Amino acid sequence: MVPDSLKFNCIIMTASIDRILWSWDTTRLVSLLYQCLWVVICIIALGFPNKYLERLTYFRDVASNSDIQAWSQPKTFSDRGDANSTKTMRQKQQEEWDRLNIAMSVITATSATALAIQETGPDPNSIYWVVTAFYSGALGMSLQGLIIITYMTISAGGSSDELIGRLAVGKLFKGQPVRPVAFVMALPAILATYSSFASLSGLVAMIVHGPGESLTIRNGEYIAVAIIPNAITFLFLVFTVAMCECATYIEGRERRKRVELAPEITPIMRISGSPSGYDEERLPLINKANVESSAVGSGYLSW
Repeated sequence: MVPDSLKFNCIIMTASIDRILWSWDTTRLVSLLYQCLWVVICIIALGFPNKYLERLTYFRDVASNSDIQAWSQPKTFSDRGDANSTKTMRQKQQEEWDRLNIAMSVITATSATALAIQETGPDPNSIYWVVTAFYSGALGMSLQGLIIITYMTISAGGSSDELIGRLAVGKLFKGQPVRPVAFVMALPAILATYSSFASLSGLVAMIVHGPGESLTIRNGEYIAVAIIPNAITFLFLVFTVAMCECATYIEGRERRKRVELAPEITPIMRISGSPSGYDEERLPLINKANVESSAVGSGYLSW
């Protein structure tokens, strides 16, 4: 005869084991789906996200030391110049965005010019609707790409090294994924490539097919072909803005908490290339504890 207490313990152990196994299977399934989704995204995006994921490892140097408490150090901005003329990773990334900005501006101008030539031609109704659809898609993607590059440039310029470093290593908040950051960084290159493909496809269709049914006859098909890439790009634009704003909000919130915990300490900006390493205009104004500015040491203020 088995005691009731032993039966109860066996039931509890069995339920616990089942729960652990179910949780393990669920976690494994979610991880597998996440990996498959990332592979699909990399294939569609021509492998750019995976390349930028590897590049994120080079941004670890701009993050603060792991032994130092988070958000406790003054802001530093390594993209604003370096005294020894050595380009930082942030500067190199900004130069790449500048080059992509120029490339997308050329694509935008080319697509707009092609559409204008079609409308002012001798017989606009003879222009094949596929040609117009491809040029419209290229124009929309390149325009939104310019918006994304401009926004990311301004957002990154106002972000400290610690914020960039934590985003790169996935330590901005608990459980922060790194792959979405790599995807957003790759968006300018992806959009520049796809808008170029769309312009080239429109040119090939115009040369190979020649005159054909215009968009007045195939208006529904034209709208579908032209709106799909523009709608997807708009979703990427919204995602980029949301991610940048969330990162900026998290940094501001955490730094405000530090100030509230230690109100006598006011962090200042440290700028590479400045003689003292800090913002010279704000330096005399930030010492709330009447500490002399000679307290500036080898890297940070000694309070």
